Amino acid sequence: MKYRILPIFIPQYACPFNCIFCNQKTISGEKEEVSLDRIKRQIEQGLKINLDEEVELAYYGGNFTAIDIDFQKKLLELASNFKRIKSIRISTRPDYIDEERLRLLKLYNVKTIELGIQSMFDHVLNACARGHTTEHSKNAMEMIKRFGFLLGVQVMVGLPKSAYEMDIETAKILTSFSPDIARIYPTLVIEGTYLAKMYQRGEYKPLSLNEAVERCSHIKYIFIENGINVIRVGLQPTEEINYDAKVLAGPFHPSFGELVDSEIIFSMVAQKLQKQKFSKVLFVVHSKNYSKFVGQKKSNIRRFKQHFSHAEIEVLCSNEEVDKIKIITESMETVIDISRL
Repeated sequence: MKYRILPIFIPQYACPFNCIFCNQKTISGEKEEVSLDRIKRQIEQGLKINLDEEVELAYYGGNFTAIDIDFQKKLLELASNFKRIKSIRISTRPDYIDEERLRLLKLYNVKTIELGIQSMFDHVLNACARGHTTEHSKNAMEMIKRFGFLLGVQVMVGLPKSAYEMDIETAKILTSFSPDIARIYPTLVIEGTYLAKMYQRGEYKPLSLNEAVERCSHIKYIFIENGINVIRVGLQPTEEINYDAKVLAGPFHPSFGELVDSEIIFSMVAQKLQKQKFSKVLFVVHSKNYSKFVGQKKSNIRRFKQHFSHAEIEVLCSNEEVDKIKIITESMETVIDISRL
């Protein structure tokens, strides 16, 4: 059963370390301290929207399982006061997962646990002052799956001391633990973080937009090929990053997720056409997917024309096969399914 997610931000609450890239209060825009009154009020406001929808309450932005146990119980018990809240999801760190904590979460109808993994390389975690190891991540993922929770993982590309191969290997390692959902974020330099100081001192160089799109598209493709639902790629303005948050540097783009999907579509289509001989190709695309297919400022069309300069290329909008792209040439007719994007 799918529920509307009602996000409640508890920025950096109970986080034992200050990760060099993180300033959750700036990112979320949440200035009020964490209190039952504040959270109850925000839940009530959130439930005034779409009154016929059932809801999953989500505690984001902090280290939920490290919260004092009595206050943690009160936060979980809040949900039982609202009939429309059918389940709870939390985000936390791998080193604050154990059997006792998981048994508590089971009692309060928590269904999903999202882990801030970020990288599966210890030297990268050390460089980011994460304070946990890859062994913590492995143990936490195994335990969460064993207890029957839905497992979410969050990875970041372009962290200090990381590289393309390590980011891709992180994704491959995570697939072996069969997470149910994933988030992929490029590293941004946010004002008020230690990473901002490193950037200003010339000690950190963020990825370019093109580099970040390439890495994230590769990782997303690995995840979807392994049946993992990618629920977010990049921070989204108004949803996950407050407009007042100052991004000093890094690959921030309001349509970052669409750029990644466009890159994946280009690769899939180019691979299909690579070994074909044709003088003309017709792409039949539903209008819903047109912008992803052609790319920003028709960048994909330009790339197709460069790759297949011998051929005439035409794009036709159709209302048929909503999540498929039909490719027609003299030598073949095939369909690419993009529904998982």
